[in-house]
Amino acid sequence: MVENLLIQNVRMGAIRGRLSEDDLKGLLERVSEQTSRKTTVNYDRRRTALDDDSDED
Repeated sequence: MVENLLIQNVRMGAIRGRLSEDDLKGLLERVSEQTSRKTTVNYDRRRTALDDDSDED
């Protein structure tokens, strides 16, 4: 993924010549920020007529 981004930027002319170490670190940080995902879990329990929560066994 990062390799494809670098190749695409070179072909479009956004990167000319060699990248310095600081430029590469900045690029990797931007990619990391854009690709970070937050995981959320939503649990929605719907009761039905057959659902018996009473302890009348």
